[in-house]
Parts: sequence; C-alpha cells; structure tokens
Amino acid sequence: MSADSSPDNPSGKRITQPGCVVWIFHLLRMFWLTELVLLIVVLYGLCVGWSTPRQWSDGLFFGASAQIMVAGIMLLGSRGEALDASSTRYVDHGNITETFRLLSSESLRKKKFGVMAFLGGLLTMLIAGFALWV
Repeated sequence: MSADSSPDNPSGKRITQPGCVVWIFHLLRMFWLTELVLLIVVLYGLCVGWSTPRQWSDGLFFGASAQIMVAGIMLLGSRGEALDASSTRYVDHGNITETFRLLSSESLRKKKFGVMAFLGGLLTMLIAGFALWV
C-alpha cells in the first residue's frame, strides 16, 4: 500500500468483482419459488418414505405443474393491471403520471415473477426427468 492511500479512502481500496458465490445466490433468489417447491417435495418424500425413482419423479412433476399454474395466474392477473394503468385518467389528490408509473412497475414486477416461476417449473420438470432417468 502506498503512503498516499489510507484504508479510509474509498478510491484507494481495491474494487472486487462479484464472485461465483454471489452470482449463485442472486440466481437462487430469483428462483425462490422453485427452491420452495423442491424443498417441500423432498421433505414430503422423505417423510412418506419414497424409495423408487418413479415416486420422486412423479412428486417433482406435480410440484412443477403447481408452479406453472402459479405462473399462469400471475401472468393473467398482471395483464388486467396493465390495462388499468393505461386507462388512468384521474387520480384524486395525486399525480396521474406518478400513479401510472407505480402501476406499471408493479405490473412488470408481477410479470417478472410469473416468468421466473414458469422457468423454474420447467427446471423442476427437467429435474423430474433426470430423477426418472437415473
């Protein structure tokens, strides 16, 4: 370390790039519904005493089906909010532009969750197929 830079000086500190672990945690946070479904299926399978790959595959398939249904509900529900946001004309004691922005951002958040749930359901089906193949 040079005499100029002190530990308190942020410009003197080395900038670290996000590592693989940070990337994995970010990816897992995006698919939290998939993780929850997998955890529930595994705990249920262990409690019931599943022993054949067919039982595990069926359980994971039904978990993926439920996940895809949740994704469909979220995507269909957010469609109505986008239409409501586009037809906003009057907001009592408020700003129409700000209200439109808030409704649009909420609709986009729900759409993103629906897409992530759908992709997670496909991933769970892939795991179910892998469990049957092994």
